[in-house]
Parts: sequence; structure tokens; C-alpha cells
Amino acid sequence: MNEFIYYFFEYGMYLVYGIITFLILKHLFNEPLKEYHSNWNTLIDNFNYSSKEFYKRLKLELESHGIKNIKIREKNLSEGGIMSHLRIYLRVTWKGYQYDICACKFGNGFFISWWLFYKNSFWKIVVSKIPFVGGILAQKLYPVTYYRIDTASMFMSYAQQSVLKVINDICNNQGVRVLSEAECKPLLSDVFKR
Repeated sequence: MNEFIYYFFEYGMYLVYGIITFLILKHLFNEPLKEYHSNWNTLIDNFNYSSKEFYKRLKLELESHGIKNIKIREKNLSEGGIMSHLRIYLRVTWKGYQYDICACKFGNGFFISWWLFYKNSFWKIVVSKIPFVGGILAQKLYPVTYYRIDTASMFMSYAQQSVLKVINDICNNQGVRVLSEAECKPLLSDVFKR
């Protein structure tokens, strides 16, 4: 009996340490790994086009600009929870930025949207979770710089211009009205609060 109690406490402590480690990691990663920067969407009425063909044309347009270390791939993203349907997006990543583009039929039209995110580093999240001083430390160790703001703006402009060029080319080829200037402007978030 004493041997059982000895092993229970010895190995039970590993279980307790494991549970505590799990809870700490769960708490650390409750903060999003990505911060929303900007988005845009449009619906082209009375327009029918293939999502796959749109992504193919957009990929060629994005690659034509000679940006180094850019990665472009199709990504299945959940429409909701675990059991929901998947929707195909085109994911473009460069440095710490992620640009997800959706193109799909909607009613009699064709819907296009994109979302730009900035990926936080693991260490920024860890530092920000330090009680009482984490937020201040994270701001000091990982400050918002003009470089970070400019690179986000460059990437957003580059990707948005590519999306608009593909849309305009398709609209011109099919004799559909091109988007107005007001319809082309993205919505910015204040992700880089100082």
C-alpha cells in the first residue's frame, strides 16, 4: 500500500505539471496570433465566373511583380465550426503578413473579398502575457515602427492593385461595368495603435 501511494504521488505530480503547463499554454494562445489590418469586398451583379479561374489569374498577376519570398497557395478555410463546410481561399504570405482572398458565386453575381493580417511573433504573445507589465513590455520590445506600417501598406497596395487588375481585365473581356474608384478602397483597421 505504501508503494502505491509513493508511485501515485511521484507520477501524479507529472500529471499535475502537465495540466498546469497545458493551462499556461492555453492562456498564452488565447490572444490571436494574427492582428487584423484591413479588408475589402465587392459584389459584381449579374456576373458569373469560376473561382478557380479567378485564383489562377490572380496568382499570375501577383507573381508578375517580382516580389521575393512571396508564397501563394489555395487554402481550405472553415465557414464556421469544426463540422462546417470548407471554402477555398487564395492565401498570399510575405514576411509577417497574410492576405486571404475569397472569390465565389453569390446569387446572380460574383463576390470577391480579401483580409490582410499581421502575424504576431510567439515571443510577443508570451511577453504580453506577463502579469501587470506584459502589455508595456511587449510595446517596448516589439514597437510599432514606420517600417512595419510602411511594409503593411506596401503589401496591401500591391495585393489590392493585383486584385483590381484581374477584376478589371475580366470585366472588360466580358463587357461588364468596371468598379468605380469608391468601390476600390479598402477598409483599414487601427492595428498599429501607438
